[in-house]
Amino acid sequence: MDYSEIHELAKALVNEMEKRTAGEHAPKWKGGTLRFIPADKDAKEHEIPIDKFLSKVIMVRDNLRVLEQQINSDKNLTDGEKIKYQNYITRSYGSLTSFNFLFWFEEDKFKGAGGA
Repeated sequence: MDYSEIHELAKALVNEMEKRTAGEHAPKWKGGTLRFIPADKDAKEHEIPIDKFLSKVIMVRDNLRVLEQQINSDKNLTDGEKIKYQNYITRSYGSLTSFNFLFWFEEDKFKGAGGA
């Protein structure tokens, strides 16, 4: 990559970072806790604050967005490769739609292949 390509990529990444939302969760979840209860009664339960869990889900979303941007701007990938990798990202978003109930704003929710 030459300087201008690196510069354009850096600008695109900054723009992507600025577009990130906080991913505010629905008020009913504020201060809540997720509890994982194993079927095996001898195994220990695990609890995690919903805020912490949601921040991890948001990190996954944001990293997928950056990856998507990098794939789309990569000049070394063929269009076929870009489509193939984009398909994996879209399917990942689709899998993450299971967590949409946690989000307050529609724009923070995941959209899979059927989404806009």
